[in-house]
Amino acid sequence: MAGVLGAYRYGVAVKPYFEDDAVQIWHGDCREVMPTLGPVDLVLTDPPYNIGFSLYASYSDTLTDTEYVMLLAGLREFSRIAISQYPEEMMRYVVPALGPPVHVSAWCYNSMNPRRFRLVNYYGVTPDYARIAQPYKNPTDKRIQQRTANGSVGSPMYEWWADIDIVKNVSEEKTAHPCQLPERLIGRIITLTTDTAQTILDPFMGSGTTLRAAKDLGRKAIGIEIEERYCEIAAKRMAQAVLL
Repeated sequence: MAGVLGAYRYGVAVKPYFEDDAVQIWHGDCREVMPTLGPVDLVLTDPPYNIGFSLYASYSDTLTDTEYVMLLAGLREFSRIAISQYPEEMMRYVVPALGPPVHVSAWCYNSMNPRRFRLVNYYGVTPDYARIAQPYKNPTDKRIQQRTANGSVGSPMYEWWADIDIVKNVSEEKTAHPCQLPERLIGRIITLTTDTAQTILDPFMGSGTTLRAAKDLGRKAIGIEIEERYCEIAAKRMAQAVLL
């Protein structure tokens, strides 16, 4: 596979695990890799949940509260952040690490599990909901009919979303990563907060969903992942054709 990493210096990668014209994948600890990167326009990430998932051979998902807050606090060096978490963890960890957000979105979904929504906190950036139109709720209203006649295709997107399913085992985009977010969800956040050709960083890359969505939307992206098997999955996803 082109671009596979083979060089380290003092335990830190000196070239990407994978690279093409749109994305870079770095295999390593984000705390060590981030200081070596250039400027980025947005950090967009879904960090480890710190609830004991057995996802990693080289990382413990059972950090103390202080350790986990310090891990997330490393993102403070970036001026624009969108970060997803469950509500309780968002208040327990993310807000102590990054402070109060400037805006919050909610992603709601059907699930057999008891936790059926997550928050997206924004720091230094407010999503522009006018960038995505949703169908009018009352299309028979005369005012709405007039807008439709004038070419309007819908109203600005709401700040809560119930139209995106979780990734299931039967989903076409499902990989071996057990905590994969939908490409459609990440793509929506990217559309609301960035412009074409801007660079997005995901320091907890997982299977590469942020990179895949960014590439499909004409952005550039950098991903960092501590577990090599997920770097391999992400690299294979990057080889797929761009879906424009």
